[in-house]
Amino acid sequence: MRRPALGVRTIPISAELATEMGLPVDYGLLIVQVTPGGSADLAGLRGGTERAYLGNIPIMLGGDLIVAIDGEKVEDEQDLAQMMNNHRAGDTVKVTIYRNKKKLDVTVALGEAREQV
Repeated sequence: MRRPALGVRTIPISAELATEMGLPVDYGLLIVQVTPGGSADLAGLRGGTERAYLGNIPIMLGGDLIVAIDGEKVEDEQDLAQMMNNHRAGDTVKVTIYRNKKKLDVTVALGEAREQV
């Protein structure tokens, strides 16, 4: 079974974090890192560029904020995983993001998930 993947590392956004970061919505998944050559990278999605700390964990801010896939709201990693389970590697999905407070729809051809060791 080929599991699909977007090729991103994300953190869930809470209302508190959204306010602190000046985001236009208070939910979604902030792209911290895009896998080079992965689906998201090829589609033009962007990871963070500003180093920041979430507690004592270093993260990268300034990336795209995923708020929906194929029109379905994405609030956390479980939502994303559930949506990936409904697709196969090679499927195309419409990813709704916010980039610099602008809402955009990006078409992404899903890649294949590499097994995490």
